Amino acid sequence: GAAGAGGQTAEETLASSVSYYDGLIEFQFAQEYVVGRFVNGDYWVHNHGGDVVITAITPTAVGAPGGAERVMNGTMLNPANSTTQGYDSSARDMGFDANLNVDPAFTGQDLVVSPSSSVIKGISTASSDGRPILADAAVLTVLSATPLKDAFRPPYVGQRSVVATAAELDYSQLGTHARLGGEPDIDSVASRYERVWLEHCTSWVSRDIHPANHMPAYGRDLARSSAEGLVMLQLDYSDAEKQRLLVGLVQYGIDIYGIAAAGGAWDANGGHNLGRKMPLLLAGQVLHHPQMLEYADAAQHFIFQDDQQHFYVSQAEVDMSHSAAWAPDDRAVATPYEVSDIGLPEWGIRHFDKPQADNKNWGATYRNVNGPSQVMQVFAARLMGVESAWNWPALFDYADRYYQTESGVGPDWFQALWGAYR
Repeated sequence: GAAGAGGQTAEETLASSVSYYDGLIEFQFAQEYVVGRFVNGDYWVHNHGGDVVITAITPTAVGAPGGAERVMNGTMLNPANSTTQGYDSSARDMGFDANLNVDPAFTGQDLVVSPSSSVIKGISTASSDGRPILADAAVLTVLSATPLKDAFRPPYVGQRSVVATAAELDYSQLGTHARLGGEPDIDSVASRYERVWLEHCTSWVSRDIHPANHMPAYGRDLARSSAEGLVMLQLDYSDAEKQRLLVGLVQYGIDIYGIAAAGGAWDANGGHNLGRKMPLLLAGQVLHHPQMLEYADAAQHFIFQDDQQHFYVSQAEVDMSHSAAWAPDDRAVATPYEVSDIGLPEWGIRHFDKPQADNKNWGATYRNVNGPSQVMQVFAARLMGVESAWNWPALFDYADRYYQTESGVGPDWFQALWGAYR
């Protein structure tokens, strides 16, 4: 790790505050501390191994513990993978726990933060409808010392220590397939991933805390957005042209890794939890990081919706769909599996934990919600040549089946690439 960066430490300065996104969010300190920025633009701060004291964070938090007023603009410290949050009391699906809101304006006292910590400030949406309840968020990392130059921000769940630096990125792991025209502007796609894609909840309720100005709220849509970036990294842009996009998606992959290593799982559920595996696999490949690659290997960690929904039909599915236990969603005609279907690559909404919900019908509820985004994620993996590292062939075979059955999915530029390279 350190050798890759030549052992150089990051640029540092002394400051009594740091501000994000052109002044949108500001952290104010009790004194000057050593500050600097990770390669993705987020700030770090340290007090030579001591605590960092945060006196105020703007925009100011609203509400008080036990009060009747809506709590807004809260701050969390070292969030766990949890279905509760401390940012806003009006979240629609994700529970609010006032004890998780450590914002100085809410608690009435300074926030004292020890090293190896992540402080996450949220800005609430004006609406109280939720889904999401956050418009923006910023992660401030408290370290014990200045990190290496071009370090990625540590994950905000789990170990919270620096995992890698940009000097370690191996661009030769990316594809260099010729562009065919019509692709979106690579810098505009890169800008989608520059602000944190907040993921400290792996349940379906997580859409409440997906900041509206940072990322799509729903799994289907965030998977499609990241898939476009993941595919573009496999085209014949120069390394310099790819850098911003790669840094943003690798940072997202590192954040996914932190949650996975802390025991998180994006279990299959409707269209909520797809699209988290390929960013992790990307990061593991370009950083040559064995633990990331381990969590992306379906044989070692079967923790992603992308894999859990895909299987080859066997006698077990034939038997289940002809039994009294079979209970598919009644919004679609129920079509059982037959012996002639054995070996077919297939999708089931919750196949891993609820195979009784499987339904052969092509119109099965949520099949078309997941299909297009899933196909695009899989194609990025194919263009990168990481099928064996991914290690779940049923998904790859089903993606081909889905694309052919639907006579193509995704934008025109994507379909052109599929036609040329698949």
